Amino acid sequence: MKIVEETRTRLQLKHRPFGYWFSGWCIFTVCLGFLIYCLVFDYASVSLSCTRLSQNQINCEFKRFNLLGSMEKLKMFDLQEAYVLTKTGSKGSKTYQVMIVTPFGDFALLSHISYQENQEIAFKINVFINSGQTSLLVQQNQRNYLFFLSLFILIVMAIAAYFATSPVTICTFYKSLNQVFIERKSLRGNKIIEHPLENILRFDIQEKQFKYSKLYRVVIVLKSCQEVPINPQYTDEKSIRYAVSRIHSFLRY
Repeated sequence: MKIVEETRTRLQLKHRPFGYWFSGWCIFTVCLGFLIYCLVFDYASVSLSCTRLSQNQINCEFKRFNLLGSMEKLKMFDLQEAYVLTKTGSKGSKTYQVMIVTPFGDFALLSHISYQENQEIAFKINVFINSGQTSLLVQQNQRNYLFFLSLFILIVMAIAAYFATSPVTICTFYKSLNQVFIERKSLRGNKIIEHPLENILRFDIQEKQFKYSKLYRVVIVLKSCQEVPINPQYTDEKSIRYAVSRIHSFLRY
């Protein structure tokens, strides 16, 4: 919070919530990138259809679909085996994925399917490879997972956008008008709060404990016991205490 103007009859303070803007837009941008990845680059379902041309010759068509319905088609030849790959996350969480081995490289199925379902798929593929079956069709679907994940990302984006569009606060004390005006400007709209100076009982400094530090804001306490924050977003202690001292000096002068 900064003092932008001070005269004998007028005191104006301005608070720009840079921390909220920065963190909000950073989170929004990261979530937007992740959402694009989920919609375009991650696969919602896969389909593997194989035909045995001879005992040792198998041709397969591998189709992958994203949430938007776009399809990628790959050719696979001479399947050798299928197995379930287990991946362990940093916090001990595990995901399972069927890997299909061919002479031309390995192909992965979906990564957010249960272990039991992956085991069944791998078993079905291996039975086909080692038997005389003439055709095979297996499918996997994780549309529900991606749908709810995308929904969660949208909610986080909405919260981030709310913080990214936090209002600029301009608080002006007018002795000549015997009024205090608090104007909040943002992309969401403008709002003006006004009260007579004589209705002000005191100024409180409220603190809030965050993860690594404490932040502060100035609150006007009216005689009706109503509390009106000058800066709704918490900020550093030094600027807040200096602002309160200037307000007291101005009103006493």
